[in-house]
Amino acid sequence: VKILYNFCILRYHFFMDKKKLFFILCLILFLSLGLRFINIDKQEGMWNDEYLTWEIAKAAFPKEFFEAIIRNCHAPLHYLYLKIWIQFFGDTDFSLRTSSLVPGVLSVILMFFNGRILGKKISNSNGLITAGFCAISSFLIYFSQEVRIYSLLFFLSALHTYFALKTIDEPDNKNCICFAISAFLVMTEHTIGFVFIFFSSISTILFANKKKKFKKNFILSLLIMLLLFVPVGIFIYAIMFNQQYFSQWWAPFSFAKPAFFFTDLFSPYLINITNAPPYFWSMAQNENGFNFGFILFALLPLFMCAFCMLKGLFSLDNKVKYFFLTSAGVYLTVLSASFSGKIIFLTKYMTEIYPALILLMICGFASFKDKNLKIILATSYSVICLFFILASNYSPVKLVRTEGQNIPVIMLDVLKYKETDKILFLYYPKERFLKYSPEIKNNNNIAHISKYDFTLVKGSDMEDAYKNGKETYKELFELKTNKLLDDFLERNIFSGIKKGDRFFLVDFAPVTIFSAEDLDEIVQTEQKYNDTPFLYIVFSYIRNYVVKEASRLLCYDGAVNHMDWRIYIFEKT
Repeated sequence: VKILYNFCILRYHFFMDKKKLFFILCLILFLSLGLRFINIDKQEGMWNDEYLTWEIAKAAFPKEFFEAIIRNCHAPLHYLYLKIWIQFFGDTDFSLRTSSLVPGVLSVILMFFNGRILGKKISNSNGLITAGFCAISSFLIYFSQEVRIYSLLFFLSALHTYFALKTIDEPDNKNCICFAISAFLVMTEHTIGFVFIFFSSISTILFANKKKKFKKNFILSLLIMLLLFVPVGIFIYAIMFNQQYFSQWWAPFSFAKPAFFFTDLFSPYLINITNAPPYFWSMAQNENGFNFGFILFALLPLFMCAFCMLKGLFSLDNKVKYFFLTSAGVYLTVLSASFSGKIIFLTKYMTEIYPALILLMICGFASFKDKNLKIILATSYSVICLFFILASNYSPVKLVRTEGQNIPVIMLDVLKYKETDKILFLYYPKERFLKYSPEIKNNNNIAHISKYDFTLVKGSDMEDAYKNGKETYKELFELKTNKLLDDFLERNIFSGIKKGDRFFLVDFAPVTIFSAEDLDEIVQTEQKYNDTPFLYIVFSYIRNYVVKEASRLLCYDGAVNHMDWRIYIFEKT
C-alpha cells in the first residue's frame, strides 16, 4: 500500500508539473501572439522591400518567378513560401503580414525546445525563459509584421541551431541528417545564409568530433546538403555577383552600425533596421543633456543581456563554445564585408545568429546561483520591454513604414487630383503604386523617373550608372541645361497640360536631400563629391531640375509633406 501510495503521489506531481508547464507556455504564446497582432494592418501600406517581395511571389511560375528573384538579392525559398500562402489566403496587406506572424509565433515554441536542451540536463525553466524572451523581443515582433524573409529566417535558423545542439550532444544519423536539411533550408532562405552554415558546421565539427560515429554520420549529412544545394548554389551565385547589389551606392559604412546591432537584438529600441545614425554615443545625449529614454530603453536592457552573455562565456560547455564561435564568425565576416563596401551592415542581415546569441545569454542567466538576482533581472527586463512596446511611439508595433507605397496615393486623393492632371513619380516606377491605386495603370498622364531607369537624363546604361556613376555623370551635374530631360518633360508633362490642370511632382524625400545650392557645392568640392552616395546626388539633381523647369512654365502652388514623401504642386494658369 505504501509503495502504491508513493507511486500515485509521484505520478500526480509529474502530471501537475506538466500541466503547469503547458499553462505557462500557453500564456507566453498568447502574449507573443497578442503583441504581434497590435497594429499589424499598416495604413501606410507596404514599403519598397515588402512590395518587391509581394511582386516576386505573385509572378508567374517558373520563368517570370525565378527571373524576378535573380533581379533582386535574396534566395528563393521565402518567395515560394509566400506564393503558396497567397494561393490559400490571398494577398491583402493583412494576409501578407500574417504570413510572417505565423513563423514568428512558431519560433517562440521552437526556442522553448532550444532552451530546454541547454546544459547537460533538460531544463523546462530555461525553455520558458527563452520562449519568454523571444515573445517580447522587439526585433522579432517587428519582423513578424513585415512582409519580408526575416521572420521565417529566424525560425529556420532556430531549427538549425536546435539540430546543431542535438548533434553536439548525440551525433547519430538522425540528428546529422536533420542538421544538413535545416542548413539547406537556411541557405535557400537567405542569400548570405551560407556564411552562417559554414561557421555552424565548423563549430559542430570542433565540438562533436570526439563522439562515436560522428565523422561517418556528419560527413554523410554534409554530402546530402551539398547535393541538395548545388542547383540553388548556382542560382545564388548569379544573384551575389550582380554588381548592383554590392555597390554600396546609397548607405556608407559607419562604426555606429555594429554597436546598434546589439541594441536592436537585446533592447526594445530598434535603430539599425534600415539605416542607423552615424554615431552611437550621441544617441545618449540631446540638447537638454542626457537622453534618458535611450539610456533606459536601449542601453540598460543591453547591459543586462551583455552581463548575462559574458557570464555564459565563462562556461566550458561545448554548446556555449558553439554559440560563440558561430556568432563571432558570422558577425566579423559581415563586418569585414561591410567595411570594404561589399554589403550594407544592417541588423537583419545577421538574423541567423540571433538564436545562438539568445541561448548564450540564457546560459549565463541560468548560471547565476542567486535566485533573487535572477528574479530582479528577469522582472526589470520584462517590465522595460513591455512598457516600451505598449507605450512608446518608437515601439516595434508603432513604427510606421514611412516609405509606405500607400502614402503618396492617399496624399494625391486628399489633394483631389483628377484624371487630366499630370503626375511625375521620382525614384519609384508608377507601377509600384498599382496595389493601392489600380487606375494608375491605364493613365497616360502619369510618368516616372525611377531608380531603375534614371539614365534617360544622361543617355548611358544602368550597369555603367551603378558602377561608374560618379565619373560618368559629374560633367552633367555641372551643366545648367539638360536636353534629354527637357525632351522628357515636354513630351510627358508640359505639352499636354491644359489651363486649370495641375502637375504633381511626387518626390521621395530621403534620396533628394540636397538643394540646388548644396548640390553645386558638393559637385565643385572633390572630397564632398567622393564621400556623398551617388543615389542622393542624381535624384537631388533630377528633382531640382524638374522643379526649376516647372516653376518657369507653370504656377507653383506649394508643396505638401508627409513622412518620407513630398508632393510639389503646379498649375497651368
